[in-house]
Amino acid sequence: MFQAIMSDPKTLVESIKAAYELVKDEVTFKIGEDGLTLRAMDPANVAMVIVELKKEAFDKYEIEKDGFVGINMDRFVQVLKRSKRGDSMSLKIGAGKMEIIYEGKGKRRFSLPLLALESGPRPEPNLNFSAKVTVEKASLKSAVEDAAVVSDAMTILVANNELHLLAQGDLGDVETILKKDEGLIEISMQENARSKFSTEYLRKIVKSKIGENLEISIKSDYPLMMKFEEPNLRLAFILAPRMDVE
Repeated sequence: MFQAIMSDPKTLVESIKAAYELVKDEVTFKIGEDGLTLRAMDPANVAMVIVELKKEAFDKYEIEKDGFVGINMDRFVQVLKRSKRGDSMSLKIGAGKMEIIYEGKGKRRFSLPLLALESGPRPEPNLNFSAKVTVEKASLKSAVEDAAVVSDAMTILVANNELHLLAQGDLGDVETILKKDEGLIEISMQENARSKFSTEYLRKIVKSKIGENLEISIKSDYPLMMKFEEPNLRLAFILAPRMDVE
C-alpha cells in the first residue's frame, strides 16, 4: 500500500512528461522509502530515461514496504495532463490499481489498472566520462533546432574550454559555439571529447520543462548523459552515439 500527496504536482507531471517523449508503453516504477524511481529504455534501445523523485518532493509520503508497479505510460501521462493550476494531487496504490485524485475547484478521481510486469526498473549503466559541461537549456535547445535544419545528426565537441555543436548535411552546415558566460556556465575536462548524436532524440530530450540549465557528460564515441536537476528531482537521459559507417 502506498499513498502520497503533492500540493503542487508540477515536478512529478513535467518529469514524467519528459520521460514520455522517449518511453510511451509499459514501464515499471520502483516505490521505495526514499521516493519514486523510473528507469526505462526507448523501443529502439538508443536512449535510457531516469527519473528519481525524492520523498521530500511530497507533502505526505507513506509506504508499507518497497515494491514495483507496472503502469501503461500513455494512459498515465494522459491523466497527468489533466492536472490544473492550483490543484493538489493524491496518489494511492493498492488492490491492483493506481488512483490519482486532483483537488482544487472540485474533486476529480482517476483509476488506472496496474500491470503484471516481469522485472523492475533497468539498472543504470556505470559510465566514465572525460568532459562535463553545464549549459543554459535555451542555448542548447536553439543549437539543436539549428542542427535539425540541415541534418539528422549533431556532433557535440568539448575542446579548448568551449562547447561546439556542429551539423552538416546536403542543405549546408551549421555550428554553434558556447563559451564561458555565453551560454556555457561551467566546464571541466580531462581531455577533448567528440561524439555524434541523433537530432531527433536530442530534440525530445531538450523539450523538458525541468530547470533552466542542464549538465552534459561526454566522452569521444561514447554514450552521452544529459541531466536536469531540481532539489528533489533527478531527471537524466543516456543517449547512444551515432557511429558513421565507412
